[in-house]
Amino acid sequence: MTGRITQEMAALSLAGIAIVFAVLAVIASAVALLKMLDDRWQRAEARNVAQASARTQDIDETTLVLLSAAAAVAVGGRFRVRRIRRLLSPLTKRTPWSAQGRLILQGSHQPRRKRELR
Repeated sequence: MTGRITQEMAALSLAGIAIVFAVLAVIASAVALLKMLDDRWQRAEARNVAQASARTQDIDETTLVLLSAAAAVAVGGRFRVRRIRRLLSPLTKRTPWSAQGRLILQGSHQPRRKRELR
């Protein structure tokens, strides 16, 4: 009887080890898949950045000067506009949720005005 019990225990141990290795193989496959997807995403991001930097300027000088002047009046000083970017594409659907969030965010960024020198 003890011989039969030890054989059953050995069989259960081997089954347990096989299950552990099978689960580890599934986890390793999932990690490899995620790494492959992340690498593909990183390559696509790098390609998009390269394409964006290769594009020509699509804003004319008059618009750039007007934006700089409006920003200078709002802030009250001289500065250089380094970058102008569109937050949303004209084709993007705007939801009330995103519009409200954008209004709250923009309302919280009120520039300080310079004190007048006396």
